[in-house]
Amino acid sequence: MTIKYFEKIKLKKLDLYIIKKFLGTYVFMIMAVMSIAIVIDISEKLRDFTDENNPLTFVDILFGYYPYFFLHYANLFSSLIIFLSVLFFTSFMAQRSEVIAILSNGVSFARFTRPYMIVSTFLLLLALLMNHFVVPHSNKQRLDFESKYITVLEGKFKKVTIEIDSNTIVRFNRIVPKHNRVDRLWVEKWYTNQNGVYQMTQDMQVNTAKGDSVTFDWELNNVFTRQISDSGEVIARVDKIDTLLNFNTKDLAQRNNIMEAMSTPELIKFRDREKEKGSTLLTNIEIVLFERTAYPFATYILTLIGVAVSSKKSREGVGKNLIVGLIASVTYIFFMKVTTVASTNIGLAPRIAVWVPNIIFACVAAFLYSKRIRE
Repeated sequence: MTIKYFEKIKLKKLDLYIIKKFLGTYVFMIMAVMSIAIVIDISEKLRDFTDENNPLTFVDILFGYYPYFFLHYANLFSSLIIFLSVLFFTSFMAQRSEVIAILSNGVSFARFTRPYMIVSTFLLLLALLMNHFVVPHSNKQRLDFESKYITVLEGKFKKVTIEIDSNTIVRFNRIVPKHNRVDRLWVEKWYTNQNGVYQMTQDMQVNTAKGDSVTFDWELNNVFTRQISDSGEVIARVDKIDTLLNFNTKDLAQRNNIMEAMSTPELIKFRDREKEKGSTLLTNIEIVLFERTAYPFATYILTLIGVAVSSKKSREGVGKNLIVGLIASVTYIFFMKVTTVASTNIGLAPRIAVWVPNIIFACVAAFLYSKRIRE
């Protein structure tokens, strides 16, 4: 009984040792990566920060933007940083023969892995909370700041289609919220005739449009118009038109970034509204929605791969494990991009597109982990 008691104490000390190593390395790497990211971001936005038209102070930038910037990108890269953290500190433990000593004292590899999974579970639950509720609220503050003070060229979604109302369909290529400018704008007017057929009555193509985020006033440059009637079509070109449209730049700009600033319940409601309108952004909305759950679960997968790869002592030292980790990270990101592109371009279901990388890497993790147990 006494021997078992002391064995439990030793195992608890082992768990605490690995948990401290894991969390310590993770926090260190998050801080290191985000420090570099912030320095690079400051260098890119320095012209906007120092613009005489921007009434910004050092305090505004430090507390009004970068805490939200930190939360967004730290959460975005969290799973990969967890993976690199596991590789890093476990490789050092293996090189110092700590792993060999632990396993030689009768601790199974599955028992050795337990504290890793405890930390992974904690970080997974934290990531789910961040993804679904905390980070969207943070992104509202970050995007508001960028919209007011930073030149952001938003071309994330090409040829966006929005149904403003039952008679108006709008398409555009890119919007610059700070300057209220829209590049390559199409406005189509439709109506239902007496036979119940939906027909276009007007088609307007605009090279550059400058509007307002409050009023419906627009300045349209290099405009081609087409009036369609039963008697035929009338096509005209105008250099400049000052007119009123039944939407403003805020109605368009929100579509490009509002998903990042919505909590999951809000995003579900937004998806349902866009589905009723027949929006082309429906696939992108569902990808964002499913990613919020799928990405945190990559924590388990990458932790298992990291432990299996780095817990074995290697003649090449820590460097080999880190190279393997970087290759695995790049491959994982590549699979994520391929499947999401397949979803937006060839119609692959968003849920499948988001979860396929996790399924593939879960199989890889299971193979590597079972192989390590048998060694």
